[in-house]
Amino acid sequence: MMKKSVYYLLFIILLQAFPANAQLESLQQLPEVILSDIHLHRSSSTNHVQVLKDSVLDQNQPALTSVLKFNSPLYFRENGPGMVASASFRGTTASQTAVIWNGININSQFTGQTDFNTILTSGFDEVAIRSGGGSVLYGSGAIGGSVHLNNRFRFNRGLQNKIRLKYGSFDTRYGSLDSEYSNERLSLQFAAARHQSDNDFRYPDSDKINDNGDFSNDQLALSIGYLVDHNNTLKFYTNYFDGDRGFSGTLTAPSKSKYEDRNSRNLLEWNSYFGSFKSNVRLAYLDEHYKYFENRGREIFSYGKAKTGIVKYDLRYNLSSKAGISGLLEYQNSRGEGTNFSGINERNTGSAGLLFIHDLSPLKYEVSARADFSDRYNSPLLFSAGVTYAFTNFYSAKLNVSRNYRIPTFNDLFWYSGGNLDLKPEKSLQAELGQNLHFSNLKFSLTGFVIKTEDLLRWVPSNSGLWLPENTKKALNYGLETTADWQKEFAEHEISFSGTYAYTKAVDQSLDKDLIYVPAHKITASAGYRYRNLSAYFQYLYNGQVFTSSDNNYSLPGYSLSNLGISYSFFGRRMQAGLEMQNLFDKAYQSMPSRPMPGRSLYSSLTFKF
Repeated sequence: MMKKSVYYLLFIILLQAFPANAQLESLQQLPEVILSDIHLHRSSSTNHVQVLKDSVLDQNQPALTSVLKFNSPLYFRENGPGMVASASFRGTTASQTAVIWNGININSQFTGQTDFNTILTSGFDEVAIRSGGGSVLYGSGAIGGSVHLNNRFRFNRGLQNKIRLKYGSFDTRYGSLDSEYSNERLSLQFAAARHQSDNDFRYPDSDKINDNGDFSNDQLALSIGYLVDHNNTLKFYTNYFDGDRGFSGTLTAPSKSKYEDRNSRNLLEWNSYFGSFKSNVRLAYLDEHYKYFENRGREIFSYGKAKTGIVKYDLRYNLSSKAGISGLLEYQNSRGEGTNFSGINERNTGSAGLLFIHDLSPLKYEVSARADFSDRYNSPLLFSAGVTYAFTNFYSAKLNVSRNYRIPTFNDLFWYSGGNLDLKPEKSLQAELGQNLHFSNLKFSLTGFVIKTEDLLRWVPSNSGLWLPENTKKALNYGLETTADWQKEFAEHEISFSGTYAYTKAVDQSLDKDLIYVPAHKITASAGYRYRNLSAYFQYLYNGQVFTSSDNNYSLPGYSLSNLGISYSFFGRRMQAGLEMQNLFDKAYQSMPSRPMPGRSLYSSLTFKF
């Protein structure tokens, strides 16, 4: 890891030592130049999209888990701080939640999920939450919703740097560098972060400690945007994560195991404009590698590694200033191998889609369709249709209907003792109806949804005692979500409030029982205050009761958490010192059975900008 970090740093130094000097008069900066995932904002007007502010990301560093847990309707299952953390929308599974990095789906080829504790917020300019089906745009897994990690390119800003240092309970340490350089043609962003902890907290109401829970995570990110001329833009992104962590035991079972993650993501993008056409070509290469040590004291491990190549082409034609049609083509090749697989396994998928958008203000509608082709399974025809209508300048309503899917993972298909090549993709049909209010200081949304899913994949015991993957279940999910944001400035004071509420009912129709790990209620709320150089915030989270067995005989009680933070800026806000207290009221709670979470903890931070 050290050698790779040195190579990245040397590369950055060389790039900053030779900035481009070319001039470009009357440069036309298009919105697509600024943000890579253009479909998120251009093609999601009939879905609810929640974009988190920079201040929210700063308050909840470093792991993405904390950001989303306290600021979105997503529900998280966590084995502990720094351990495996999976998210779910609207009562769907973690595999039905897509994570999109600059427009590319990065869910694991092995599990179909993303572990949110393996993503640090440093290096991302925008985190957005898109609720509802998105498989037409983003492919497999976007059934409940999708989480988007984006980079923006800014020009003519010179050199800017930010260093953040953090230390706190359980010998937890965090450090990050975010550096940006730009001129008229070139925009360069670099980020490096390290997060580590002994994580040896004492279990609340117990004399036991969290043993074997230490972790260390390193992340490097580089983004380059270059304006070739008026009509052509090149972008390059790379992100590397290196994680080592012990897997802590439970209240009744100790553990000596360890897990290592190595994930590399690379994306090259070319945008070109000619007349009424806009062309977008993307080449992506994803590499994931893990090692699992049953006993961390021995060099005996199981492993898995997968390499994925993606080619995407998007051609948009503007029929008029109010209407546009896009054609989408994508090809993906994935190859995986490991201890639990026989040889090297390969999967090829292709897709083609059409998207039409028409703005007839105050009415706007979208219609899209996608067909996937695979050498491993038959995929359904996907579609999405939505409409939004602005009744006034402060009130609008939207309706969306879509069909979505999730493909079987490498583990489902190729696991040596139980893989099933005859599995079918999960399929869902869903609808949502939403309303938005937007006054001068208040934004409020209310969305009702229903999701009907069939051919759900799960691993079940066979007559021989082996666990095998099968398409066994049907599920019906319904509920509502609300989000609210309010902000007010007067004199030198600024007050802000944001909150979310989600009611979810998810039923396993084969058993007529509630699905496991789906809270009926989740509430988040945060309040902020700033006066001159002083700022403070308070966060609140409530997760309702969840069932932990399919027969609903076992459950975990609901719990509430509170965080408090305060900071002060010096030297023209170029330096900031902060203190934060997590789990302010020292509540005892569990997200997973027999895995207590930490009690009250304290952290200090210093931030430098130059």
